[in-house]
This record gives sequence, C-alpha cells and structure tokens, in this order.
Amino acid sequence: MIRLAIVAYLVVEIAAFWALTHFLGFGWALLITIGAAAVGFAVLGRRARTLTADLRSAARREPTGARPAGDGVLFAGSALFTILPGVVSTVVGLILMTPPARKVLSPAVEAGMMRRASVLVTGGRGPLGGRRGGARYVDGTVEGSVIDETSDVVDVTKRRPDGTVHIDVPGLPEPPAARP
Repeated sequence: MIRLAIVAYLVVEIAAFWALTHFLGFGWALLITIGAAAVGFAVLGRRARTLTADLRSAARREPTGARPAGDGVLFAGSALFTILPGVVSTVVGLILMTPPARKVLSPAVEAGMMRRASVLVTGGRGPLGGRRGGARYVDGTVEGSVIDETSDVVDVTKRRPDGTVHIDVPGLPEPPAARP
C-alpha cells in the first residue's frame, strides 16, 4: 500500500511539473515550484505557532474553539504534504491547514484516533475480552445459580432500568491550581 502511494505521488508530481513546463516553460515551472514550497513553509510555521498556543490553552483547561487532538494530527499530515517536494503536494498540505478543512476532517480524525486507542487499550479484544468478530468470553468468575443440568447461568448483575450496567471507575486527580 505504501509503495502504491509513493508511485502515485511521483506520477502526480511529475505530471504536474511536466504540465507546468509544457505550458509555461522550464524557468516558470521551477520558479512556481520553489515559490509554492516557500509559501508552504511560511504557512506551516504560522500554523505551528497557533497550534502550540491552542495546545497550551487546552493543557491549562481554558475554553477554546480548537480541537487540539484532531488538529494536531491534521497538522502533522499537512506538514508532511507541505514538506514533500512538488506543487500538488504543497497545495494539498495548504488545503489541509485551512479552517474549513480542519472543521470537516477533525471529527473523523478524532474518531479514528479513539478506535486505535481502544484497540491499544484492549489489546485488540472486544469489551468482554473476546476477539472481535469471534466468540465472547469473560476472563474471571461468573456469579449465578445452576437451574438444571444444562448449566444455564442466571445473570445477577445489578442493572439500571434501561438495562445498562454502571461501573464505578475512579477519575484522575485534579491538577494543582496555577499560581497567579
């Protein structure tokens, strides 16, 4: 998959540079490519400063309209596209840095991050310990009563009226108050 992406990148960038050279000449194509890289690096530096300020605000638990987790991942992707040589990749990187693109893509990126985090936390297992798509099992003891010789187990878990189970998980301690 990575090889295919690299080949696609090379084909698109070479085709774009060839088109620029064909229609504008080699000198203008080279100047546009270098100019796009310069603009990309300037915007990248500015966006890095604003993202750092947003992350600091989020660390201090100050209200902010930014979504630091999704914005950070999108920034990394846009930085990669901006740093790669070529006009097309620089334009894609600049588009990923725009607020409308971040607003649309940030929730999807955060959802993907949550899926990856849950796989890391559970070790690729489902919520009951079983493999995804396979049989579910509980690793531990099960409380219940034997009803007949088929060994059916009666669930004695205390449930809410809607059928969900409340699990009391302790929260993290509050951070120390900031000094004025």
